[in-house]
This record gives sequence, structure tokens and C-alpha cells, in this order.
Amino acid sequence: MKQKSNLKELKLARKTAKRLLPVLEKYFRVHWKGLDNIPTSPFLGVGNHLGVHFLPESFLWIGKCHTLDHTPPMKVLVHKVIHDASTILKLPKKEFGILNASHENAIEALKEGNAVTVYPGGDRENSKPFKDRNKIEFFNRKGYIKLALKAQVPIVPIVGIGGGETAIVVSSGEKFAKKVGLTDLFQLHSWPIYWSFPGGWHIGHLPHLSLPLPAQITMSVLPPISIADYSPEDADNPEIVDRLNTEVINAMQHEMNRMAKGRIPFIGKVK
Repeated sequence: MKQKSNLKELKLARKTAKRLLPVLEKYFRVHWKGLDNIPTSPFLGVGNHLGVHFLPESFLWIGKCHTLDHTPPMKVLVHKVIHDASTILKLPKKEFGILNASHENAIEALKEGNAVTVYPGGDRENSKPFKDRNKIEFFNRKGYIKLALKAQVPIVPIVGIGGGETAIVVSSGEKFAKKVGLTDLFQLHSWPIYWSFPGGWHIGHLPHLSLPLPAQITMSVLPPISIADYSPEDADNPEIVDRLNTEVINAMQHEMNRMAKGRIPFIGKVK
């Protein structure tokens, strides 16, 4: 009953996804792998995302989940800046499944029968330099592991390649963000310098008219990582948290390396 109620709540998200996802899939020539690995019960999705504000991996994954009938309703945790901006713009956050990033919001959503997706790398990840685009890096953020343990749901890694080719980042600007207080004031750890089409060079996260380059993107959903052998109390055990975090990152990096082998930037793999 809860799942049906949640699906009704996300009716606008599902309707929007069914219209826009085919456009995004064609624009980015998307290849999907491992969709059968998506559980039919609540889970914690953990993904990587790049491309500064374009975030194609995020939109593709969330959009795909909203169009599949066998998956639980999907909610996504977003950075405070994005959540606040959506409030200012009066976007229907509830109808799109947008949640301000917090353990409390995530656990409540999971207990209500939803799936939840998180991006532990945050703005530091989506602002990584072009040369580091195929490196899985969560910057020592392990809260997602604690969340899965407390909620007792499996972790589903989602690996995307190609998003880092939709904008050419030359510097993440982490030192600048910290020096001028953006990190303390707004929880922004980056202020990137990047090139995008057609506007050319840009600095920071301020909005501007630009389009993502049509790089080929491949999305791979890995098998769920079970936490059935652990208890909610293990969220306070650093050794267990570190072990699971390493398992997730290693699995995602292995898949990223596999997808990157033989890949031509922007074009994808040539068979």
C-alpha cells in the first residue's frame, strides 16, 4: 500500500521522465547494463556523477528508475544548495522525489518503501578535472554506508562513464572554495574552471546558458551488496564501515576501468 501511495506521489516525476528520458538517451547515445540488478524492494543506490551542473548520470539514472514498473519509487538526496535553489524556484520537490541530504530524510524514505539514491562524492566529484573523470572518488565520505546499515537495505552501485566529457573541467577550484569560505558557508567544496558549449569558459557554479557536449554515456548497474550479515549497530563500527566502503569503491572502480578500456573520449567504444 505504501509503495502504491508513493508512486502516486511521484506521478509528475514519472510522467516527466517518460517524456524526457528518450530524448536524453538519444542525445547521449546511452547504453544501459545490469538493469536486472535493480531490486524490487527498498535499496540505497550509490552513484558517481560528473559534468559540473549537467550531471547526466544522475538525470539518466533517476529518469530510468521513474520509468521502470518493477522498481520501488525513487527518491534522491541532493546538496543543500540545489535543494534551496529548487525551493526558491518553487519546483515541486515532493512530486519529483527531491530530498535535502540528511540521514533522517533518507531513513524515513526507505522505511516508507522507497529506494534512495545518493552521490557521496558531492560537488567535488562532479567538478573533477577532465584527467580524473574515470576515477571513483568519494573523498572519504562514508555516511552512505552508515545509512545502509541503519536502514538495513542493500547497496546498489551505479557506475556511469561519459559524464565527465560533457564539460571540460581544468580545475576543481577546491582551494579557492575553502579560502573564500564557500565550504564553511554553503558546504561547497569546489569552484570549477571549465569549458562548455556554446558559451566557452566558465568559473564556478553560477547558472548560465550552456549545453552539455553529446558525449556517449554508458550506465552500469552492479549487483546489490548485501548488508544482511550486519546489524544497525555496526554503523558505529569504523572497521566495518571502512570495509564496506572499500568494497563499494573497488567494485565501482573495477567496472569503470572495464568500461574505460578501449573507449575514445566523447565517441565511446568503437566495436
